[in-house]
Amino acid sequence: MAGPKLEIFKFGVYIFTPVMFMVYFGAPEFYDKHVRGSRFYPAPEQVNTRTGIDRKELLYEVERLKRERLARQAAREGLTDDKNV
Repeated sequence: MAGPKLEIFKFGVYIFTPVMFMVYFGAPEFYDKHVRGSRFYPAPEQVNTRTGIDRKELLYEVERLKRERLARQAAREGLTDDKNV
């Protein structure tokens, strides 16, 4: 085998390589240059974040969906009762 000097060198590489990657890629300069400058998403002023639905419309839609679900459930129970008789 190679000896303790090689093992100490390998240990240093194994320990310091991830540390150096974290120092380089975690630096604010790297973030400013490579991450903040990229245009993955549209600018905030171009994005429409308003859906146009207020609370009353949302509650009305939830109630409508609940009524439809209960109507389907009642129809299913009515059909299953007729088949069992």
